[in-house]
Amino acid sequence: MKSLKRTWQLESWYILFVLPGLLLFLFAVVVPLAMGFKYSFTNWDGLSDKFRYIGWDNYVHAVTDSDFWRALINTFKYAIILTLLVNVIALLLALVLDQFLKFRNIFRTIFFLPSVISIVLSGFIWSYNYSKGLPNLFHLFGNDNVTSPLGNPSYALWGIIVIAVWQGIGTPMIIFIAGLQNIPAELVESAKMDGAGVLHTFRHVTLPLIAPSVTINMVLVLTGALKVFDLVYVTTNGGPAFSTDVLSTFIYRASFTSLKGGYATALSMIFFLILVVVTLVQLQIFRKKEVEI
Repeated sequence: MKSLKRTWQLESWYILFVLPGLLLFLFAVVVPLAMGFKYSFTNWDGLSDKFRYIGWDNYVHAVTDSDFWRALINTFKYAIILTLLVNVIALLLALVLDQFLKFRNIFRTIFFLPSVISIVLSGFIWSYNYSKGLPNLFHLFGNDNVTSPLGNPSYALWGIIVIAVWQGIGTPMIIFIAGLQNIPAELVESAKMDGAGVLHTFRHVTLPLIAPSVTINMVLVLTGALKVFDLVYVTTNGGPAFSTDVLSTFIYRASFTSLKGGYATALSMIFFLILVVVTLVQLQIFRKKEVEI
């Protein structure tokens, strides 16, 4: 006991290095989360300091709100499609650029550069491309019927996905390349000597060894896609006809346009739980897959 006490006295000053991070986490995450949970049970308008508790009414309203379910479906549709496309394209690029190709570092830089650009700027660039660039390009070939997909409810979400894929493949590609470079060359050479083809080598040698990279990329891309706000806000603001309305824009509109702060915080609490559940389930699934592979 004395030894433990003495150790505490000698080592406790290390807490000073941890304290700033703990205080930042406390005031930036824990306190707002607790306050949001409190306001989610009120009729707060988001501005005044007067409100009254209404119990679970906001949560009941959310569950029965068709607009909420539409936004939730759009969110998962966007996130799942984006996650699959980004990871498949990033993996293919990583496999190509991991080879001893001429100018491969230049190509890595080219494919990574869009991820350096802010999402907001990417949204403005592609909005211009969709509205001016592509119609003018097709006009040169005699086709004057091309219009921006962002103005069509049937294609607007796909238009945003294209922007997100272009902007988001850089980081996953680098993670995949790092995973590929950690594969011992002897294993690949042994597989080739045993007569294994390219696909067989990838399935039984490469993929199992980069499984942690797959897990990291799938989790990062999916959680980031579920939280999308800025790209949708600057391109379509949830339109046209709410075809690109996602949970974050729906919550924003409920809070700052409709002045339903209590309802918006209840939606935020539901969104938070969805993110936690999706992340935990995804990690559990991919950890099991890593072992099975």
